[in-house]
Amino acid sequence: MPGSADPAAVTWLVLVCRLPAKPAALKGMIRRRLTAAGAVYLSPAVTVVPSSGAAERVLRRVRHVITDAGGSAVLLRGEAIGGAAEMTAALNRACDREYQDIIVGCGDAVTSIEALTAAADYRFEQLWDRDAALEQLTARYAAIRQRDTLGAGQAQAVASALAGYQAALDEYARHVYATDAAS
Repeated sequence: MPGSADPAAVTWLVLVCRLPAKPAALKGMIRRRLTAAGAVYLSPAVTVVPSSGAAERVLRRVRHVITDAGGSAVLLRGEAIGGAAEMTAALNRACDREYQDIIVGCGDAVTSIEALTAAADYRFEQLWDRDAALEQLTARYAAIRQRDTLGAGQAQAVASALAGYQAALDEYARHVYATDAAS
């Protein structure tokens, strides 16, 4: 559940690992899975994420992949005795970077819709493409929001950017429908 938690009250999952030298692609795959789960790296071998059922499942799978490949991994659950505020800030920065990507995507889409409107280019294909892109950005926002339990600052800005994209798309759709009805 999204919100703002007291850093001192958060229970953390900590994955400490040593990856095997081969396969080389393992490091990238592990990083992608951990990042998608909302984990952040405190060092090259240590990641943290607020404890949740979903995060635990991902970290357990990652631990299993690492050990099956010949590496070692330990998964811990606990509270921070010191440094909780720094871990919270690192997690919020990571969420905010992802939120910023969505904001940029919305801005680019609105600019594209404005260019189509200025050129009076009203086609269903354009509408469908932009509608699909809006659905992807909205789904991405929902996924990030689900794991943003510590209250990253950009969440509201994303909601506004998505609303702006939706409004621009709705206006473009009215032009497409009017053009279709006139033909």
